[in-house]
Amino acid sequence: MLKRALLVCLPLALLAACSSPAPPRPPAVLESANNADQQARRALRDGDFPVARNLFEQSLRLQQSLDNLPGIASAAINLAAVYHAMNNDDVALSLLDGILADRLAPYPADLRAVAAFRKAVILVDGKNKDAPAAVEAAAQLCASSCEFKAGLYNLRARMALGSQDYAAAASQAKLAADAAGDDKEELANARRHSGAASFALGQPGPALEHYLAALELDKQLGAPRRIAEDLRGASVALDRLGRKDEAASYARRAAAAHDAIQPGAGAARAP
Repeated sequence: MLKRALLVCLPLALLAACSSPAPPRPPAVLESANNADQQARRALRDGDFPVARNLFEQSLRLQQSLDNLPGIASAAINLAAVYHAMNNDDVALSLLDGILADRLAPYPADLRAVAAFRKAVILVDGKNKDAPAAVEAAAQLCASSCEFKAGLYNLRARMALGSQDYAAAASQAKLAADAAGDDKEELANARRHSGAASFALGQPGPALEHYLAALELDKQLGAPRRIAEDLRGASVALDRLGRKDEAASYARRAAAAHDAIQPGAGAARAP
């Protein structure tokens, strides 16, 4: 799984009913917090992490000044996602633990659950020994229809791949795909994990199908790092199938995609 952002929406101050008069503007501080949040989301989508961090920090301070607990939790979770993307997991985890450890503050239950899931993602990404417990803690806070149910299955699939339990990885990835619904990101993750599990179980044909399906989804999502991973997976599956020329072509495309997203990358590779 990529270090995906999992942006959490801030509750708006008021919603206009179709037949109602225009509502009054929210307090200036809340309006400023919402504006900072919207700008931060745009920066995060554009990959401008320093700008996103500064804006989410501004939003968090403004929400704290209002003692707006839903807004505080949302801003802290989003800020944690930015710090994780910037490889500063200590700060990210500290922000999330501030929500999870304070049992007296009435943070909304759904935001506590999102914070727990975000913590699990960070620990799984870091191959932390506490990752399995974090995943199960998030699962306990997740109702049967929570938005990150597929993500939990994918985290379990990743851990199973890491421990070389490929049958369990395939099973969890299948559950993730079934639970993903319209979530293309989690579906792509599930297909990629299925590809890795299938290849490890000596099934290069199904592995290739999974990697190509993940590649198509990741292209729709515009996810360069995952595209490179999908291309590499397809390459090794093709090689195992004896389709050497195709395998070499996919390997070249994977290398070009990987090199193109490295900091300070030079000239693009020739096709």
